[in-house]
Amino acid sequence: MSDSSKRTNAIPDKVIDLIVSNTLSKNGVDLEEVKGKLTAEQKQLLKELVEELTLQVDQFVDQPTSRKKDSK
Repeated sequence: MSDSSKRTNAIPDKVIDLIVSNTLSKNGVDLEEVKGKLTAEQKQLLKELVEELTLQVDQFVDQPTSRKKDSK
């Protein structure tokens, strides 16, 4: 398994589901109503977006701490 594959699985799907549902409910979005309106293509695009964002976060977290201090 590649290193990036391990990182994308580092956050369990249940945690992601919890975060997403919590964020949507805080903003007044009814999950059941939205689920019925999403097309298969939209669901796939959202899934790809989450994967890309996960990779970006992992890359940011893996940056050396000295670089973060220098960017003040």
